[in-house]
Amino acid sequence: MFSLLLASCSDSAAPIYQGSDIQILKPFLADELEEEFKRYSYNLEELDHGVPPLILQTMPKDLPDISSSKRKKQIFFQSLLPMVLLANNEIRREREQILKIQKIVAKGSSLDDNQMRELTDMAKRYKIKSATLTSDQSFKELLLRVDIIPAELALAQAANESAWGTSRFCQQANNLFGEWTFQPGTGLIPEGRPEGATYEVRRFENVYESIRSYLQNLNSHFAYKELRQIRAEARAANQPLDGSQLAEGLFRYSIRGDDYVKDLQSLIRLNRLDRFAAVNLRVRG
Repeated sequence: MFSLLLASCSDSAAPIYQGSDIQILKPFLADELEEEFKRYSYNLEELDHGVPPLILQTMPKDLPDISSSKRKKQIFFQSLLPMVLLANNEIRREREQILKIQKIVAKGSSLDDNQMRELTDMAKRYKIKSATLTSDQSFKELLLRVDIIPAELALAQAANESAWGTSRFCQQANNLFGEWTFQPGTGLIPEGRPEGATYEVRRFENVYESIRSYLQNLNSHFAYKELRQIRAEARAANQPLDGSQLAEGLFRYSIRGDDYVKDLQSLIRLNRLDRFAAVNLRVRG
């Protein structure tokens, strides 16, 4: 069975989105999901009117059985693109709030309790350690971290890490990027895990939560500071963010180092993922 749920803005699985209502899809089979995409007039080759705001509870269970690589890739990118855009929009709103608060502080005005709470929460979430959160250095570090990841890079990494949505971790735990947890019993135990190791592969409530966690990881972990610096330099030069360029900062994501970076850049190029760079979510109406 295929079930479709309407997500309200208060739903914990959905962010506050300023366009049409977010739809949470629970696909069981790929052809059922494709029918829903048709119902929304959603086609990757015709995105002039934007992408519908869709969240998948899980990837289709028969995705590993699809023999056509073209169809599998189509379903994969079509499924993830709306969620990447939604997650990036969350980050944009956070960044706008930081800039707003920064202007207030620059004018010498005091922050109210809500603004201070928001600033504190973001500093904690993005792992900013500072005795004074309203200092110039704290704002600089926040803006370095609170920024989007281009859709083409997110899609390429998701494809690489999840084997196009067919991996055990993706299918059973909604984990696209192989993120770990160190809380025993809360995730999936990887096959071939070394004796004595306690890490597990993290479970996510839905696919969207995996994408949000991935973006948070790239924006906060010390291993990806080079990616954040490349992004900041592009911002300072008033240049659009380029997924292939930002991939240069992900050489620590895999033990394969530079070869891993080249794989991501190849995925972006061969699948023409840069065509999604300027795509937006549909607005109401």
